[in-house]
Amino acid sequence: MQYEPIKNFLNKIFKTPFLRKIFYRLIDTLLLRTWHIHKEIKKWLKNAPPEPYVYDAGSGLGQHSYYIARKCKTCKITGVDINEEQIKASNEFFKKIKLDNRVKFQQGKLEDFVCEQCFDLILNIEVIEHIEDDQKVLENFAKSLKKGGTLILSTPSLSAEHHDHHDHSDDHSGSFVDEHVRDGYEPEDLKQKLLKAGFSDVEIKFMYGKYGGFAWRLSMKYPIILLNKSMAFFVILPFYYIIVMPFVLVLDWLDTIVKNPTGSSLLVIAKK
Repeated sequence: MQYEPIKNFLNKIFKTPFLRKIFYRLIDTLLLRTWHIHKEIKKWLKNAPPEPYVYDAGSGLGQHSYYIARKCKTCKITGVDINEEQIKASNEFFKKIKLDNRVKFQQGKLEDFVCEQCFDLILNIEVIEHIEDDQKVLENFAKSLKKGGTLILSTPSLSAEHHDHHDHSDDHSGSFVDEHVRDGYEPEDLKQKLLKAGFSDVEIKFMYGKYGGFAWRLSMKYPIILLNKSMAFFVILPFYYIIVMPFVLVLDWLDTIVKNPTGSSLLVIAKK
């Protein structure tokens, strides 16, 4: 299963600022990890410097940059992504909503991008598992952060009892997400990589535990499987979500308030 063709398709559908804002709100609601990430961003903003510099590393569709730009009127945001089409769409959107003076996107590889001690916050959301030389990327993050800066990172976990985010096919020939170069990380292994890269304080939490895992299957896994079969299923998705969303929202909320002993995703908060 591949996410990138779906992202490119969504970029073409949600082109106007009005539609794109609605789309951002939808994915903020549907993606449980976004609930956790927004919670950590709000914590960070309470003690952020007056004019923070933010690096959205692997900016994708630009939704995290948009959230920070709305919450922090003085933030300057740099987004970097390898996908040229997504970079173009994000720059066009922020120009249309007149935020291009403080939110800019550029194409590039995270393995190559370094801005020495430039940023107060780095976001890296579901990206590191796609990159072969992950240690190099983490070292680049540490170099690019100011002293006392924060990295918020999410990635699949290998510690879950049920690895639903990277389920295998019937013949076990590949992961649920084909674009991953690794299925995920053990928390301790990832912590050691971060410490080696130059971070001094690393906290790792589990997301998508018992409640969140079930919510993800209902809200993301099954719809994405259908869309990969045919984009025609896009028409019936609103009716599907009307039925399942009340259950999904309750399950997601439970995932954010309990301490998950395991889960299929990791949330990392690392300080330099």
